[in-house]
Amino acid sequence: MITELGEDADCAAWIYTKNDCHLKDKDGEVDYDNVVEDPALIARIFDDVGNVDYIYQVIQEAVDEVVEEQLVQYQQELVEAA
Repeated sequence: MITELGEDADCAAWIYTKNDCHLKDKDGEVDYDNVVEDPALIARIFDDVGNVDYIYQVIQEAVDEVVEEQLVQYQQELVEAA
């Protein structure tokens, strides 16, 4: 992608780490101070997450929506500036 788009291409990324894998407490509430530490379990978690097409679909839909909104806004600004 860097070769195709160039080193200075705009981009966005969503990064999750093991610190985002929170365990729940005894009441079933997310305990943000208690994260998964086992490397094998972390690998399994992110392998599963990476295979969830829904995530990519939602991200693409969000990008498409923002592209359309920004294009309309940009075109309106050009008309107003003329």
